Amino acid sequence: MVIAAATMPAMFAVPAIGSAQPPVCAAEMLNATTQQDEAPTPDGQNTLRIVLTNTSPSSCLVQGYPGVDLAGPDDPTFGPTYSLPRQDAGFAPVEVAPGAAVSSELTYLADGPDGWTPSTIVVTPPDTTTQVQVPWPQAGSVARQDGATHPGTYIGPLRPA
Repeated sequence: MVIAAATMPAMFAVPAIGSAQPPVCAAEMLNATTQQDEAPTPDGQNTLRIVLTNTSPSSCLVQGYPGVDLAGPDDPTFGPTYSLPRQDAGFAPVEVAPGAAVSSELTYLADGPDGWTPSTIVVTPPDTTTQVQVPWPQAGSVARQDGATHPGTYIGPLRPA
């Protein structure tokens, strides 16, 4: 009987109440822009940062990878949309304060002056289905590797900008 009385308080303990997490960053809370890196890597890859700025009056949360599609002319083999695979990299949740930003690195292989050149980057923030769009900057062509096992074009996770 004494043992049962000693364990009763633990069974009915109220968990500590912490601060609530902010909501997921919805597309309507974000403004998308791009930042081109200056020079290609030694293996010929180029990088472009997709920057998502919180334009809302409240903090919000992102975690993981944005969905990224490059939209452009109709490729005879692959069509007009290139859905980018995700880089194999770790990530953590990021709280984005009003006016603050997160970015994701888009790594791509160029395809020469006559290659496929997208016109628009279509971004779906993590854990959402609504998209934001940003024009493809004067960043050149992209080698389409839609079916490649280890493509040279991919998107990285969101990190603080």
